[in-house]
Amino acid sequence: MKQHDIITSELARLQAGPDVLGVMLIGSFAGGYATEHSDVDLYVLCGHDAFEADWVDGILVERTIATPETARKAIAEAAMEPYRWQGAKILHDPQGLLAGLAEEARQAYAAYTPPERLKWRIGHWLLSLELKLSAAVESGDALKTAYLAATNAWMLLEAVWAVNGRPMPPTGTAYQTYQALERIPCADWFPGMFEGTLEQRTAHMKNIIKWALPILQGETT
Repeated sequence: MKQHDIITSELARLQAGPDVLGVMLIGSFAGGYATEHSDVDLYVLCGHDAFEADWVDGILVERTIATPETARKAIAEAAMEPYRWQGAKILHDPQGLLAGLAEEARQAYAAYTPPERLKWRIGHWLLSLELKLSAAVESGDALKTAYLAATNAWMLLEAVWAVNGRPMPPTGTAYQTYQALERIPCADWFPGMFEGTLEQRTAHMKNIIKWALPILQGETT
C-alpha cells in the first residue's frame, strides 16, 4: 500500500528535524488492521505541542506533536490516553524517551480503576436512557426511538468498559478490541446494538442497561 511509502518518507523528514526526539506509528497501521483507505497516524515527540493534518498522495496524514512533559501529563491524567500507546510502533527513539513513556502508559492502564463519580454518572445516564427509550417506544415515535438509540450507543459502550474496570477506548480501538472484554451481557452484545430492526436494537440496548446498571451501582458484582 502507498501508505508504507508515506510512512518511510515522513520518518526520514521528521528524523531530519532539529528538535524531534522521537517518532512513533500509532492507529490502524500500528495495530495491524489498516486498509488501503486508512490514514497514517504519527506521534512525534518534540520541543513543542501541535497537531498537523494534511493529504499526501490522497492519504490523510495526521501528526500529534507533543513534548515529553505534555505526553507524560496526558498519560497520567487522561484515562483514554494509554490506548494511544498500546500496539504503537516506535520508529525513532535515540534517547529511549518513547520507550519510557510507553512503559508509563502500560502501568497507568494496568492501575486504572473507574472512579466512583464516573460510575455514578454512567449509571444515572443509563437509568435516564432506559426511561426515555421506553417512553419513545410506547408513544410509537420511531424517529425519536432511533435517535435515542444512535446518540446514546457510546454511553452503553462506556458502561460495558467500566464494568470491566477499563477506561473507554477511542472509537477505532473499541471496535477492534470489544471481543476481548471478559464481562459482557451476552455473546452478541456489541453487534446487537447496531444490527437488526429498530425494535430489536432497542430491546437489546435495554437488556444491556438492565445488566450494567446494578453492577455500576454496586448492587451486584
